[in-house]
Formats: sequence, structure tokens, C-alpha cells
Amino acid sequence: MKSIPLLLVFLAGCAAPAEPAFVTWLPSHPIVVAHRGGASIGPENTLRAIQRAQEPRIEAEVMEIDLHSSSDGTVVVIHDKSVDRTTGVGQGCDIDQDDGKQTFGDLLVSEMTLAELQALDAGACYMTEEGDRPYASDGVTIPTLRETLTRFPTQRFMLEIKQTDPPIVQSVLDLVAELDAFERSCFLAFDEGATQQLAELGPEGTCISQPASGIRCWSTDGLFPFGGGGCPAYDVMWMPHTSSGLNLKSERIINNIHDAGMPAFMWTINDADTMEAALAAGVDGIITDRPDIARDLLGRPGINIQENNR
Repeated sequence: MKSIPLLLVFLAGCAAPAEPAFVTWLPSHPIVVAHRGGASIGPENTLRAIQRAQEPRIEAEVMEIDLHSSSDGTVVVIHDKSVDRTTGVGQGCDIDQDDGKQTFGDLLVSEMTLAELQALDAGACYMTEEGDRPYASDGVTIPTLRETLTRFPTQRFMLEIKQTDPPIVQSVLDLVAELDAFERSCFLAFDEGATQQLAELGPEGTCISQPASGIRCWSTDGLFPFGGGGCPAYDVMWMPHTSSGLNLKSERIINNIHDAGMPAFMWTINDADTMEAALAAGVDGIITDRPDIARDLLGRPGINIQENNR
């Protein structure tokens, strides 16, 4: 009889880790994820954009934001390695955004102090469809991650780690822990090494999305019978709706991802027709610069909300 308690202890120790709180929170209907806080409704990756995406007519359930670090070690919210495209300095507003391989600006985030970064005008380059720049010289700054999580204490975030050299994973995890924000955060790093760091350094229950290699694997698995075997499973799938000319808005792909226990979110979809195609495939969330369009399409919980029976 003494072996029974020992067996129970052993079995308890072998139990699967608990599902992250971010995942268990997800509703049964598709959600709106404001890409860069809603890059088409306000200056991307700023508090102003997030505020707009929280307005009653939109109410985006999740905000996706991008992370780098200043030269003096503060985690800041910005997409590119450089500040030029969003603040108008250096090469100016009209340069291309980072493409994953290179940056086109001159002034690097990692080489500037926080004071230098926040002296810049993060609203300078935002332009409406009419060609206006309503946020220029209006006090919009590059926010820190601390400011963002503190300013919106109940908002859920997808935190995308962009900077890998020098690495910032530990700094991000430490700050999220300090602010007790793990339950409302999920982490994304397309870089394999940074994703592995998240898995190794994050506490139990840390929500982690697929790196770029995982996205490629699952996409291939869903498209071709001979591809993708043994794809890794993380907590969520954050994937494009097209890749290398291939349409990934496929029910087969999404079903495979769901069968592995992962909710699937698609980016970056800014028109209603493409949103509808992704929803028809069964995605759990639309990642968009236009959360207003997504909300109009999806409706609100309890008010003609589209269900996906995930």
C-alpha cells in the first residue's frame, strides 16, 4: 500500500504542464488583434494607437507590439531597428520598413539612450488616407514596455521580440514578471534562438508562439502530403495568410494546427474580403492594422459575433 502514494507523486510529477492563462482565456469566437497597436488608426506601436484600438467601437481583444532595447537597457516599443521611418529623422518617413534581413534607416534604436529616443516625434510619419498628419508635433513618443503594460493594466498583449543582438529576452521576461503581466501576455520571436530562450528562461505557463521555422513547417505540412512531418508544437500559431505566393488561408492547415492544440492567428490582414477568407478557414484571430474593419466584420460578443467552434 505504501507504493500508492509514491506512484501518485510520480504521476503528478509527470503531468503535462498547465496550459498558459493567455490560451485558456481565449473565447470560442475569433478575436481582433491590433497589429502594432493598430498601425492604420494611429501611429504604430504607440500609446495613442492602442488607445484608439481600445475605443468602444473597436475593443481589440489583443494588442501586438514590437520590442527593442535602448543603449541604456530599457525595453522600448518600436518595430524597426532604426527610428527613421516612424519619427522622420535620418532617412525620413518614406523609407521601407525592416524586412527581416536589413534596416533602411540610419539611427539605430540600440545605439540611442532612452532620453534620446523619447525626444523624437513618434507621430511624425503617421498619415491618414487623406494625406493628413494629425499626430505630428502632438507629443507622441516611443513608449517603453513598462509604460505600455502599466498604462493598460488589463489589456492582453502579444509581445514580439525583434532585437536579438544584443539579446533582450531576459530583460523582457524580468519586466513582465515584475509587473505580474504573464497571464495577459504571449511572446513571439521569429528568431529560433530567441524562441528557445523564451522557453528556457520563462516561468511555467509562459505563452510562446511559433518561430519562423515552425511557421514554415506547419504551412508545408498543410499544403503538401510529403512535407512538414514532425512540426514542433508551441502554445499558439502566429502566421501569415500568404507566404512565397502560397495561400495559407486553408482549412486543412488550420485544422492541422488545431489538432496539435494550438489556436491560429493570421497576419497582416487589412481588408474585409481577406479577413472573411481567413475566418472561413477557421482562424482564431485576425491580426490587422485595421482593427476597426475587423470589428465591423466580426461584431461584438453577444451581438452577432461570428463563432468558429474552436
